[in-house]
Amino acid sequence: MADLANSTYTIWLNNFSFQMNRYMSIFIILFGSVGNVLNLLIFSRPKHRTNPCAVYFFYAAVTGLIALYSGLISRIFAGFQLDLSATTEGLCPARAIIVWVSTTASSWFLTYATVDRYCISCRQINRRNWSNLQYTHRLMVLTIVGASLIFAETFYCYVPNLKNSPLTCYGRNMACRLYNEIASALLFVFIPSTIMLVFGYGTVDNVRKLITSITPTAVTEGTARSIRKTDRQLIQMLITQVILSTIFNVPLSVHRLYLTFTLAEVKSPWRAAIDSLSFQVFYLLSFLTFGIPFYIYTLTGTVFKSECKSLFQSIFNKCNLVLLRHVRP
Repeated sequence: MADLANSTYTIWLNNFSFQMNRYMSIFIILFGSVGNVLNLLIFSRPKHRTNPCAVYFFYAAVTGLIALYSGLISRIFAGFQLDLSATTEGLCPARAIIVWVSTTASSWFLTYATVDRYCISCRQINRRNWSNLQYTHRLMVLTIVGASLIFAETFYCYVPNLKNSPLTCYGRNMACRLYNEIASALLFVFIPSTIMLVFGYGTVDNVRKLITSITPTAVTEGTARSIRKTDRQLIQMLITQVILSTIFNVPLSVHRLYLTFTLAEVKSPWRAAIDSLSFQVFYLLSFLTFGIPFYIYTLTGTVFKSECKSLFQSIFNKCNLVLLRHVRP
């Protein structure tokens, strides 16, 4: 009787996991696409093109879109038995490396944005000078190249048509999986999160000291002018995103390592179903971080809200002009 109950619950869990994976992936892609496209439109406006932090946000949105589509489209197709990356030899590692590089790049672009806000909040002029577009572009190129080299082994390690693994397209053996899980945990979650938390705290502390300074000097006045309202809003938006990104990404990294270390264990169908469901939930939560930045910025930044209103007003005015041209005889 107990075996029958476990069997029923196992079937229900597997079905729930399958349906959740299919429909939540669709929701996250739609939700994230709207947010990231709006971020691109806002941060590409002329007034933001010379702000290094805004440039990092712009390219974080680009890599976020790439991560969303490379990571979730295949899962949607898998729900309808149409996922070619799960069965095709070349497509499997190609999709995997795009996911690894785009997720890593997005995480590090936000890390650099945090360091940039720290530099701009410092009293020392030489540190404030580190916030410039030349360093911004160099760091982004180096990050993409470095991530591509680190995860180049994906072309060997990732193979399709695997059974008893979290994904059908996954690491071929224990060594490959262990390398990928540790590399992704360090490069995508723990190192960036640690840097962001340290420099985020340093930024808040710098701003607090600047505001509570009793006898302003020429240096502090110069720093105060450099920390405009927009910059303070960017700091607030960054800190909120750092906290949520850490909360959403740590469970997946830990669970991936757990699955790798228990790879040789013989698991009951019930435990395997629970492990699979946990992986799907953590995986979707991780990709949700690439879909929520716009909504975080809108909720935490009044300057960003005004930028949104200005953007929508501009689009509305242009649409009206187009309609008037067509209506006029």
